[in-house]
Amino acid sequence: MSKVLYVGWFGLPETAAGIRVFQIAKLLRESGNNVAFLCLSQPGLKENQEIQYDGFKYIRKRQFESRVKNVVNIFCGVYDLKVIKEIIEIEKPDTVIIYNDKERLTGQIISFCHKRGISVGADVTEWYEISRSRKWDRIVAKNVDYRIRKMDKKLDYIISISPYFTAYYKSIGCKNVIEIPPIMDCIETDINPTVRRVRHVVYAGSPAQKDLILPFLDAVAKRNEKQVDIIADIVGVSNEQVMALMKISDPEQKGIIAYGRIPHEKCIEIVKMADFSVLLRENLRYAKAGFSTKLSESLSLGVPVLCNSVGGADEIIQDGQNGIKVEGCNTNTIIAAIDRIISLSDGEIDDLKRSALNTGKHLFDGSAYVAVLNDAVNGLI
Repeated sequence: MSKVLYVGWFGLPETAAGIRVFQIAKLLRESGNNVAFLCLSQPGLKENQEIQYDGFKYIRKRQFESRVKNVVNIFCGVYDLKVIKEIIEIEKPDTVIIYNDKERLTGQIISFCHKRGISVGADVTEWYEISRSRKWDRIVAKNVDYRIRKMDKKLDYIISISPYFTAYYKSIGCKNVIEIPPIMDCIETDINPTVRRVRHVVYAGSPAQKDLILPFLDAVAKRNEKQVDIIADIVGVSNEQVMALMKISDPEQKGIIAYGRIPHEKCIEIVKMADFSVLLRENLRYAKAGFSTKLSESLSLGVPVLCNSVGGADEIIQDGQNGIKVEGCNTNTIIAAIDRIISLSDGEIDDLKRSALNTGKHLFDGSAYVAVLNDAVNGLI
């Protein structure tokens, strides 16, 4: 078994990045591996600290006070690299896992580690769109794109989050590629039976630049013009944000209930009570390469998904079985999907829920990945 150092720009399991590495670390621990985290450039941290969380060591490094150093890091990561080397020398791991290197450090980390008999892998979950990135984000997007195309092939193993990444890495000759989608702790044992006349469709997340929420909201509002036939439960977006986005004064009159940002436990309860969740994305590389935790969480809770086809993680949704798929992403196609949902009987929705839950159990239960992950980290494949 190995001593593993997980390195990256993540924190405690309170964000998508922190949750991802925490879940992978738990799988490694099940096989007897000892995992520590090196969390780089932690915002809001007044001083560097070392803490224990759920049995894991977290070495947390604050952001540099010097704005110049932080800018230089964005371009070449020279200061973060110094920290990484220092911690590797102290911790003496058998293997290092780099989470989504955004500073083109992978090649230098590989060189440093291989000279010391340390293997290096990567946990890869994002491939940003350069054309859609602005200012500093554009530099990060270019760094990530360069790293994926030029550096990652030198890694000893790769943990891929999606079929798209897996296919890409294998196409460029990477051999030790294992695919692990988002791992869920919230997998239900049974569905929540459908009993309501008015159907509920939930969106839970922060749209930012990834999710398309406006076409869905417009479709709900238009479908509910005469009477409310469907409810849109919107978590992570405030009522004021919905009003500004849609340019209407009372979203609730249109069947749109915005909860704003709420604790994750309450969010889970709202999703569980829904008849469908919704995930709409543009047909771009970021959507193909990534794997939305909204999708995996919904299926794990036994809630079918309304989504559009982009050729990414949405491929696990089979129309009429564990969800409903639409081609394109405009108001009319979404209204047609809403009409399908409204026309379904309670029993038909329950059938979709059971299929959704079965998909969640099959794909997002971490126990299915323990052995193959352990083999990769310990050089057995």
